[in-house]
Amino acid sequence: MLKTPSLKGLMEAISDKYDVPHDKIGKIFKKCKKGILVNMDDNIVKHYSNEDTFQLQIEEAGGSYKLTLTEI
Repeated sequence: MLKTPSLKGLMEAISDKYDVPHDKIGKIFKKCKKGILVNMDDNIVKHYSNEDTFQLQIEEAGGSYKLTLTEI
């Protein structure tokens, strides 16, 4: 559950739940059903009210993590 509906709040929630170091999270992307990849910001995070609407993919590269939220 997000404490604040923002990109920072999402990063903190993912860090807490999946043991991903907060300072190592690089970019967070949203991938829609059509396959379009979008760099997430606070406005996009506010539209996610139910965590069951996406799958989370975590990739490590070069010491940082790339997170992709895919709509299902």
